[in-house]
Order: sequence, then C-alpha cells, then structure tokens
Amino acid sequence: MGEKNSKRTIVIMGTLDTKECEGHYLTNQIEEYGNEPLLMDISMRKYQPTLGKPDISNAQVAEAAGKTVEDVAAMERGQAIDIMCKGAANIVEQLYDRKKMNGVIGYGGGVGTSIVCSALKALPIGVPKLVVSTIAQHAEKFIEAKDIAVFPSVTDLTGGTRVNRVEAMILANAAAAISGMVNAKPTILEEKPIIVASQFGVTTPHIAKSKEILEDKGYELIAFHATGMGGQSLEELVRSGIAVGVLDVTTHELADTLFGGVCKVRPDRLTTAGRKGCPQVILPGALDMVNFWEPETVPESFKDRRFYHHIPRRVTLMRTNKEECAKLGKIVAEKVNEATGSTVVIIPLRGWSMYDAEGGVLTVDYYGKPTEEPWYDPEANKAFTEALEKFVDKTKHNVKVMKVDLHINDPELAELTATILDDMIRGDRKSMEA
Repeated sequence: MGEKNSKRTIVIMGTLDTKECEGHYLTNQIEEYGNEPLLMDISMRKYQPTLGKPDISNAQVAEAAGKTVEDVAAMERGQAIDIMCKGAANIVEQLYDRKKMNGVIGYGGGVGTSIVCSALKALPIGVPKLVVSTIAQHAEKFIEAKDIAVFPSVTDLTGGTRVNRVEAMILANAAAAISGMVNAKPTILEEKPIIVASQFGVTTPHIAKSKEILEDKGYELIAFHATGMGGQSLEELVRSGIAVGVLDVTTHELADTLFGGVCKVRPDRLTTAGRKGCPQVILPGALDMVNFWEPETVPESFKDRRFYHHIPRRVTLMRTNKEECAKLGKIVAEKVNEATGSTVVIIPLRGWSMYDAEGGVLTVDYYGKPTEEPWYDPEANKAFTEALEKFVDKTKHNVKVMKVDLHINDPELAELTATILDDMIRGDRKSMEA
C-alpha cells in the first residue's frame, strides 16, 4: 500500500454460501484494528447473500480460472474445487503483484481449507498468511512448504446469521493475529547472499562448522530440518531465486521416501538447484537411516533388520542395507545428472551421521533386544558410492563426485564443503576440479 494510506489491506477468504456470518465477523474485526478488509467468496454454487455482498464474488473467482460459477456448480466436486483453487490463487497473486493487499486470512472446513491453502501457496514466503480450519490436525498436507499459520477453529463453522461465542473468540484472535502480521517489520541488520542447507540432529556438527565459515565469508546460511517438510521448504526457497548456493548436507529424506519412513518428500527433492543452475554441494548425510516413530510402527516386513532408538519409544531408526544404499546411489546420480550449474557430490568414507562411525553405537533387533552388531556399515555405504559412480553422467563437466577419507561431522570436511561452495558461487571452479 502507498504512503498516503497507512491502512493494510487484508483479504478474507471463505465459502460464504455456508459460512457467511464468519466472513462478515472477520471483516468487522479487521476494521476494528484499522485495516481494510477485502471479503472474497470461494463458494462453488450460486446463492443469495443475506448479510451483504462480498467485495470479490465467487463468480469473479470462477472467471479468474476461465469458467463461470454456473460451470463450477455443474462440475464434479473435485473438479469444481480445482477451478476455485486456481481462480482464488490467480486473484491473490494479482492483488499482491499490484500491491493491492498486504495479507490473507481464510477459514473453512475441508473444502474451504483446501481452496484457501491453495491460494495462499501462490504467494511468496513472508507475505502474511493465516487459515482458521476445522481440520487443523490435517492441515499439513494442504500447507506443504509454505509459511501458513494455522488456527484450529475448535468448533465447527456453521454459518447462519451470527457466530457463536466460541467462534467469536477464535475468529477475533485470528483477526488480531493477521492484523499484527501485516504490520510486522522484521529487523534485518544486513542483507547478505543466502545459502540454504539441510540438517538433522545427527549432522548438526557439520552445519554448525560450515555456517561459521560461510558467515565469515559474508553469507547468510539458512538451514532446514530434513524431516520431509524441511526438504520441501528448502526446494521452495531455491525455486524462489533468493538463494545463491545450496549446501545439501542431509539428503536423508530420499531414504524415507523410498523405503517407507516418515520423513517423505516430493519427487522434486534434490532437483531444483540443478535445474536453476544454482551451485550446490551434496552429501549423503543420514542416508544410513530410515525414520519411524514408535517401535510398533515399524512394518513387520523389516523384522530381520537392525535398529537404533534415537529417542526411546518415540523415534526408531532402521539401518539402510547394501541393496537400499545402491538404489539411493542410483537415484542421487539421476538427479544430479539433470544439473545445469556447478554440482559437487562429496562422499565421506568414514560415515554419514553421528551414529554411522567406527566404534559408534550398537543396534537392536526388531523386538528391541541388543544385537551387539554396530550401526556403522561401510559395505552398505560403499554400495551407494559404487552405484553413484556407475550412473552419474561422466560427460557432464559441471558435475563432480569426490570421495574423502573423513567423517561427515569432521570439521575438516565442513571446511572443505564451505570452501568449494564459496568458490563455485564466486565462479572459481579450481577447488571443484582439484
């Protein structure tokens, strides 16, 4: 918004055919905070408003996706939702690009949450986004890697002519939250080039040391927890174009995705930087493990495997074997073969996690009994390296595989990865080619 108008414009999204009073209540609350509400109807059928017309009708939302509201009403439910998702996303994108809005709040049940979150994901990271949802416990699958704040509605949102007393409290708090968010002024001491990194608790020493080195070189390092959502967020930030380099130390999510663990990611993991030509250093951090929750959640098909209780009764790790590591090596090779920018894959020969080290922890069996067998499995790790070297495209001069006689958490390796990434960002490939 311009300097002449200190008000912030906040878009309110809801299915007003069934939840009309909630939208108008939010409108009044946002006005109380001195902001300008813009009520958008995302209903999928024609109806007659009883509390007043919205600022943006559902007919306009449908038209933004190239359809009429009559078209949408006649569609199968899933197709209708897709059209309203597209139209709502197009409208909020246009409003943002034209500097006609400062934040968005939406509300709803399953359908409303789906449409609202789809629209909010069209906006860049940092734009205030909030959804009041009756299915807050399931909202993660709608939010994915975006910075969308979720407010549980506690009760259902039932519409009518007035909100109930619980709705009133929840919606008032949500209105206060989005009003505060659009007026937030982040204090950033200095703009620095951004490097994104991936980490796990078992690779934290590497990230801590490389962060220290890279910050001394003038970068800002932003690390993402490789739990599935973290990897997707890393890819999203790279896709946005604000990162100058990627330090992908912890590619663990590939193992969980392939072998049934809980930290799953989309197929684009480990591809965005390569496709954008963004310099990247990649390590097999925590590819020695597959994550499960409580021991009883581990499928019986893995009853002959080795395990370690990372957090007793809470997080169970399964050691990847030779066959799995070979599959992972092939997958990493195929992904880096797509890279158009400088890419170095570094293989630490002395282990890939805090547990994956000579003389490290011992494992337990499927039933929790000690096995006296080590977690460290250099033969499994070797299978990864051999597969990677077999399938990587050796004609690509921008891709290099390096084997180093170090552990992933050795300070010397962190110094090496930080130096190579810095050199590539600066356009100097000498350390890469050494």
